[in-house]
Amino acid sequence: MTSPIRKATMAALGADRRCHKEPATAQAETQSDRFRAAYRKVIQTPSRSFADLQDKARLVMLFDPDPKQIEASLARDILAMKGEAK
Repeated sequence: MTSPIRKATMAALGADRRCHKEPATAQAETQSDRFRAAYRKVIQTPSRSFADLQDKARLVMLFDPDPKQIEASLARDILAMKGEAK
């Protein structure tokens, strides 16, 4: 079963890809709005599993890639983990 965070993450990633392919028109603005809505949904939903936490980390890296910020450092650490510890 796919978690709500995974669904929203996939929607955000798909909308982000379409933003760059669309010309600077209303379609690009629509895709940008979809990305922001999906991003907010992911951030507001609590993680229930390690996979959910990794999905959130992927979006943090996509949305704010400044490597010097603490969020980016934590996201890199989460993505480097294998999720075997319980």
